[in-house]
Amino acid sequence: MRTDVREGMRVFTADGTRLGTVVGCGGETFAIEGGLLRLRSFAARYGDVVDVRGEDVHLGLTRDEVATTEEASEQARSGHPEAVLSAEFATPGELVVPLAHEEAHPHVVVREAGQVRIHKVVRTEVRHFSVPVRREELVVERVSEQAVDAEGAPAPEAAASARPVLEGLVPFEAGTFVIPLREERVEVAKSVHVWQEVAVSRYTDEVLRQVHATVRKETAEVEEQGEVLHDGPLDGLHS
Repeated sequence: MRTDVREGMRVFTADGTRLGTVVGCGGETFAIEGGLLRLRSFAARYGDVVDVRGEDVHLGLTRDEVATTEEASEQARSGHPEAVLSAEFATPGELVVPLAHEEAHPHVVVREAGQVRIHKVVRTEVRHFSVPVRREELVVERVSEQAVDAEGAPAPEAAASARPVLEGLVPFEAGTFVIPLREERVEVAKSVHVWQEVAVSRYTDEVLRQVHATVRKETAEVEEQGEVLHDGPLDGLHS
């Protein structure tokens, strides 16, 4: 903000025409009201001021080049401020407007896509076996007196192979004899064996992905106001 531009000062254009009076000063522009009844209002930038003489402010723009308040408000809302090339009369001037564009640079980042968990579960099953087993049983046989007399006393060499006789048996005395009976039982012994193995491996698979990015690019648009002499096409960008 310029401190030498104040309210109440008179404003003149580049051709010496009085534009109006300064009625307000802002951060980048100052407001001007002109006309007999001050019905027209303008907005000029401090950069458009070429000279300040006493109470007179001289601009480097003509009356047609000074934006009205409505045009300045529209430029502020659209975010496209206008830059004016100020130069002396009959002096060539050149304004360079850089045009920018965005470029997309895709790159690869590593992220976790998922996980694989392997659990070992113990399951039980019933196995059936058929195993022959043996057991002893007691058979009590009564021999009649006639059969005993018929057999008679065994020979000495046959006495050893004869049926055993319980010892300690005394005639006419009560007694109890215990004869153990045995049997075979099935017992199961288990052992651990590896019946299967699970191998887990990881490999990298490469696929082609299509990505899209929106980029911006600036282009130049040339608008003609008033009588402008030029060579070539209007936009001046092509030969």
